[in-house]
Amino acid sequence: MGRLRIIFFVAAMTLWQSAMAEHEVDSVLVGLETELAGLSEQLAQSRYDDARQDSLATRINDLLGNALKRDNSFEYPFDNLKNNISIVASPDGRLKVFTWFSVGDAGNYHYYGYLQYNDKQDRKINLFELKDCGSNVENYENLTLTPQNWRGMLYYAVVEKKNQGDVTYTLIGWDGCGLYTTKKIIEPLTFTDKGQPRFGKSMIKVGRKKLKRLVFEYNKRASLMVQYDATLDMIVFDHLTIMGTQETDNPMFFAPDMSYDALKFEDGVWFYQSNIKYKPSSGAKEKRQRKEPSNADKPRAKQFYESGKKAKSGEEPMER
Repeated sequence: MGRLRIIFFVAAMTLWQSAMAEHEVDSVLVGLETELAGLSEQLAQSRYDDARQDSLATRINDLLGNALKRDNSFEYPFDNLKNNISIVASPDGRLKVFTWFSVGDAGNYHYYGYLQYNDKQDRKINLFELKDCGSNVENYENLTLTPQNWRGMLYYAVVEKKNQGDVTYTLIGWDGCGLYTTKKIIEPLTFTDKGQPRFGKSMIKVGRKKLKRLVFEYNKRASLMVQYDATLDMIVFDHLTIMGTQETDNPMFFAPDMSYDALKFEDGVWFYQSNIKYKPSSGAKEKRQRKEPSNADKPRAKQFYESGKKAKSGEEPMER
């Protein structure tokens, strides 16, 4: 009887110590989250100040990196960061991606990010810092990129697909781009046998071409929908066309025309489908407004348009 009491006491003490240790780690994360929330809000309120943007973004990058190295950070929700730092998680619970950005005096965007991946082979959470190479990575529709030469963007959705046992994640992102245009990107994400992330894979079939990512560039004042529709099991997006009668390849003159295209996943490939029948539901519109970037951070430079007109707050486009 005495022996059973000892065993029970030891087990209870072990559980108590484990709970206390978990509580202590959570307290550290809560403190880091609180500091990060304040810094990210300062970052959002100080757009177009190069020195302050760089200082704040670097501090956020260091603090978030430290937070994500904590043992239980993968399960921690970081809810207080979601106003200014985008956090997307895969349905299977193995992937989390954190992205945010700074905006300089000239309206140029720089992106920052971290990726957490639950590698079941190594039985650990791997952490990767995403380093934005920006304009150094051009014509990237057919490039495979790594965390070290990442083409920065703000991810706001992830779609998980399986084919013959292999899992592919497809990220949907936004890029403020510059003064005149904005971009939306559909980008496959895969992992090597050693658990290393690779951005871009030749699995988007457009006509006879296979692309590693699909890039939409359009007028800054336009609003482009790109989202996964679970009912249709497709990534649906507005069709872009030239505004007015001019013939041009300049994306500054591209905008949606109220028709829709889509990507349908079959046998490991996203197939492009043109002019689908689609009517966004009120729920889908609400979800779109909630998930996609807001209009709070678009450049307000005097040269926002070639005409030299200032962008007024009431005329800002739907996106950042």
